[in-house]
Amino acid sequence: MKNSSNEKFSGLSIYVLVIGIVAFAFGCADILVGAGFSPGIEFGIMEIAGDDFFRWAWGGLVVLMGGVIMLLGAVKSYDIRQFAKVTLGALMVLMIAATDLFARFCESIPAGEDSPEFFNSLGGFIGGFAPPYSPAILLLPFILVLVYLAVRYDKENQ
Repeated sequence: MKNSSNEKFSGLSIYVLVIGIVAFAFGCADILVGAGFSPGIEFGIMEIAGDDFFRWAWGGLVVLMGGVIMLLGAVKSYDIRQFAKVTLGALMVLMIAATDLFARFCESIPAGEDSPEFFNSLGGFIGGFAPPYSPAILLLPFILVLVYLAVRYDKENQ
């Protein structure tokens, strides 16, 4: 993370820039679906659909703002002040991804309405985590890299 040169864009900066742009785009798509401009978007293993206004509109706003904050910190992201912006944006996206994963977990516990049992079987529970995924869940592995870098930076400077 330490870089003594005066270059504006390092490898980390380009990585943050790409993740910020993708988070911004996913946030915009979440807001458009939540506002009713589109009935839903499905592309490969990603799906933005549902009638939960709070999740798609407000969650999309959090992902969008996380992307904006990451974009603001992308230039000279090896600097601690800029990387703090990147970490804040990453944590905002991480928060929405964690709530989406928690929702999938909670939806997988009960069995379907046509089942005589209350709890789902192990296969049904694991099947609840199958695709399609929300955009925040798709961003999760890339965001975890930034969180790892923040923790590593903290340990190096203690």
